[in-house]
Amino acid sequence: MKPSLDLTLYLVTDSGILASAKSSRTLAQTVEEAIHGGVTAVQLREKQAATSEFVKLAVAVKEVTKRMGAALLINDRIDVALAVDADGVHIGQDDMPLSEARRLLGDDKIIGVTVQTEEEAEAAIAGGADYLGIGTCYATATKRDARVAHRGPQGIRGIWEHALDVGHSTAHRVRAVTIGGINAHNAVHVLTCTRPLSTSVPLDGIAVVSAIMASDSPRDAACLLRRQIKFGLHGSWVAKQSELGGDVRGPEQVRSAVARVFERARAPPASAAVVPLVQHITNTVVINDCANACLALGGSPIMASDPSEQRGLAPAVSSVVVNIGTISSGQMRAIRESMREARLHNTPIVLDPVGVGATASRRDFVSELLRDYGAHVIKGNAGEIAALVGSAEMRMRGVDAVGVGFEDPARVVRDLSRRERCAVVMTGKVDYVSDGRSVYAVHNGHQLQGSITGSGCMVGTAVATFIHSVAHDDPLAGALAGVVAINLAAEAAASRDDVKGPGTFRAAFIDEMHNLTVDRFVRGMRIEEL
Repeated sequence: MKPSLDLTLYLVTDSGILASAKSSRTLAQTVEEAIHGGVTAVQLREKQAATSEFVKLAVAVKEVTKRMGAALLINDRIDVALAVDADGVHIGQDDMPLSEARRLLGDDKIIGVTVQTEEEAEAAIAGGADYLGIGTCYATATKRDARVAHRGPQGIRGIWEHALDVGHSTAHRVRAVTIGGINAHNAVHVLTCTRPLSTSVPLDGIAVVSAIMASDSPRDAACLLRRQIKFGLHGSWVAKQSELGGDVRGPEQVRSAVARVFERARAPPASAAVVPLVQHITNTVVINDCANACLALGGSPIMASDPSEQRGLAPAVSSVVVNIGTISSGQMRAIRESMREARLHNTPIVLDPVGVGATASRRDFVSELLRDYGAHVIKGNAGEIAALVGSAEMRMRGVDAVGVGFEDPARVVRDLSRRERCAVVMTGKVDYVSDGRSVYAVHNGHQLQGSITGSGCMVGTAVATFIHSVAHDDPLAGALAGVVAINLAAEAAASRDDVKGPGTFRAAFIDEMHNLTVDRFVRGMRIEEL
């Protein structure tokens, strides 16, 4: 009978890391601590060890894994696996063929296979692999001979989705982990973004090396990873959305959800501690406007863009706005660190890729952010969204969108939402908001918004102010609440007798954000399902 295999947190060992860190722990002690913290399977990978040393290590580690109920797999070396009666092996594309490994090991042992392409996944499934190790997710120093450049979560998702399709057609249950540069800071993003669009079946877990082997406390590192894995598999909005199956809410249900978000934000806070603290790393042109908008809408802004303070600030932050309007090398470092820490604390991120289509450096930076950290909401004008999806229908002239518009804007925002596994807001004369299942047009707003600098940036602020409480349950409602609130305030400001043009409109705009009531919000909201 084949041993049981739980792939939730799969540790790949590396004695070289322990040696480099001059650790006092033995490999077996490290494995034991890691299993105490939540590791469920161990792959003993010792590429530099002589056979006798490898067998000695395997005997010591097996004593731990057997006693603690975790599976032990030997990397590549079937002779070692047979010598210590391990639970199975893991083989790569350059190792012994799967068919030969199965012949030698028999049907009662586990065999996992590393795959880096759809074709390799298909062959492994056809050959009867018990699980796949899909790589490489991110660049890593622990496997320098990786034949394929790191793919990022979206690339892993493509292979996993194909593997599931193949498994379904052959009635073969497919299981998999992904490996390569995964740690507690990006685990939730990886598990969220690798979940296929067609089946929404998640990976069975993640495989890590340095995240545990290089840690001062393998137990604590594993415990933190298990927390993040649990959130990625069950607590994120994509996971919860998949649990609802194909159920899509009707327009009235969405209107009610949006109204509840706004009503909750407008309720008198029991204390200052419950007011959302909205961190802004934003462009220098709009700092004051965004801070005042956040205050007027019921939030507490903090403009923090020094890289050194991101880790200390992160535990207190309710949501993060990242705006690249006046990007600099120092701000880029702060953004990376802020998004990294936000992911560790599962804090919602609103990404405003201002002028992303204007230069190659902006495009590359935003691509990096989406690959490495992702976002809960992407907010951009039509030109910025066009740059993200690679469309020629719109383009950027500086930070402004130029063109006649998308032929099918609803499809564009829906497709981007599905690709990035986040909500998308596209601003314009009509605003479009999607969570990948539904698309809503927001028909509120006024033309004077386009006559002042920063009106679009304030939309990002509004979304971040409202989404903090629903980012992991209903980001569509949170994003819509922010867009509708800003636009209703603009309508009210433009109708005032004291507004004579852009200058007076700017001040009135902030006033009306503050004055917006729940009743006016509900009565004035004009959203349409597309």
